Amino acid sequence: MRILNGYSKSQQKELEEARKNMSCNDFLHNITYFPATIGCSSIKDKYDEADTDERISIIKDILDFYTDKAKFAEPKKYYVHLIKGNEKSYLTITPDGVLGLGSRLEIGSWKTEFTHEEIISMNPQFLLFEEEVEK
Repeated sequence: MRILNGYSKSQQKELEEARKNMSCNDFLHNITYFPATIGCSSIKDKYDEADTDERISIIKDILDFYTDKAKFAEPKKYYVHLIKGNEKSYLTITPDGVLGLGSRLEIGSWKTEFTHEEIISMNPQFLLFEEEVEK
């Protein structure tokens, strides 16, 4: 499986939504035809700004994505470890959004692994305590 790089979060979301709601032919028609219909403006802008070789690459990416031969890279995940040396001091979030402390193991539906953007949205100061999750 190929990993698709060079796509913004909005372009990734747009392509994922298009795969759910639109045939591949319709989507390709919308980004390559002028004027395009709404629903794929971000990818269309990327396509319109690209040179010929890049356009071919974008179309190949779309075809591979639609046929499950390519996917977007998973964002890196991090723990927020507030007290070094204390294994019960990892930031956790309940399904209801309540912050707490616990082990780094995800028990039930308590979340302990976060993307960099999620950490920033909770509290930018938590970045001081992030530890990359090893695979």
